[in-house]
Amino acid sequence: HLHEGYESFEEHIAIFACRCFIYLGSMCKLLYSQAKSFSLDVKQRNFVNVAGVPIPEYLMSFQQFGSLFLTVTLILMATQEPIFWCAQNTDGDFPGSGIFTTSCPEAKDHKDAYSVFSCIAMLAYWALLTDFTIFSMRLSSFLLVCLRVISELSLFLLAMAFLIVTFATSISCLNHQLKDFAGIDKGALSLFEMALDVYPTSHFEEMQQEVMVLAAVALFMILFAIFLLNLLVSQLNQAYQGIFQDMQGYARLNRASVTVAMVEQMPRKRWEGFLSSLKLEERLEFNEGDIGLAGGIQVLEPSNANPTTIDAIRRFGGSTSPAMPWPEEDGVSNGDEDKYERLEKLVVRASKSMSSSKKRKGGGSSSSGMASSASGDSGSQREVSE
Repeated sequence: HLHEGYESFEEHIAIFACRCFIYLGSMCKLLYSQAKSFSLDVKQRNFVNVAGVPIPEYLMSFQQFGSLFLTVTLILMATQEPIFWCAQNTDGDFPGSGIFTTSCPEAKDHKDAYSVFSCIAMLAYWALLTDFTIFSMRLSSFLLVCLRVISELSLFLLAMAFLIVTFATSISCLNHQLKDFAGIDKGALSLFEMALDVYPTSHFEEMQQEVMVLAAVALFMILFAIFLLNLLVSQLNQAYQGIFQDMQGYARLNRASVTVAMVEQMPRKRWEGFLSSLKLEERLEFNEGDIGLAGGIQVLEPSNANPTTIDAIRRFGGSTSPAMPWPEEDGVSNGDEDKYERLEKLVVRASKSMSSSKKRKGGGSSSSGMASSASGDSGSQREVSE
């Protein structure tokens, strides 16, 4: 709905162009992808039995199943497209006539169905966009947590439906004159509105004349608002604490699976060109003039980003032939590097104790701090000498 009234000629052209993009650019591509995946599973006999019905294995993926659902919805949209139904009557005697119009009498009976299918298709498009959360591990983890706690939410909705049906049938048995509870269907709708807090407050005044109905409604609100809602919060909290620690790992696995699925659809020539652009066969340079191994990607960073005094690269003399055995690390645990590392830690510890002793007030506290510092220094000397 662009505005009130009928669209202009320019708006007709823009709407037709956008819908051609949807049908030709999106629906045809999805239809080709679904036909290709379906034929491949049929040739390889990759089926999964769901409730005794064989289903192609590729539909077990949420992305593929959502794509199939969107494809079917777009096909149904195309069958109800008002522009197609008005193609033979564009210049008739009706308001909004013209090329690519949607206001002809022939399309009047199809607009409601088209609007429903377009609404469903829009929801499907946004649902499929959740795959873009793989670019952020936090968003991907959050999405997986939401999917895992849906079971707890479904139990809450089931319990709420049970309470609504229970009290709606019970109140319908009472002898009262309230229109909001004149039947099980109206009573269930009124209780559902109370649960969502959209029930008109003025109707509670009429309910005060029926004491038994008021008591039943009060009991329903106590069970729902105090018991069920707090139980839902505790269930979600417990489920979140139980699964959040593993969600980072599941998010990485989800990213890997999506990456593998996209690589399989990539043309072989394009994939080989991407691999050649990485230059994995070239040996990496650890420092200037220090050539290392091949098979990696070099990422530069500022020298002060991760300061360290320990060389993470262990070097061994001798031949670099792959056929030679790996040299043994003799005396690595008791070498000079470990001694310097321990000495550095002891100096840092002693400096911290001296700085803390200066901040203390009073002569006694400062003298005790100096004594502890002296004892720490003597202990460090003994440990280094050992």
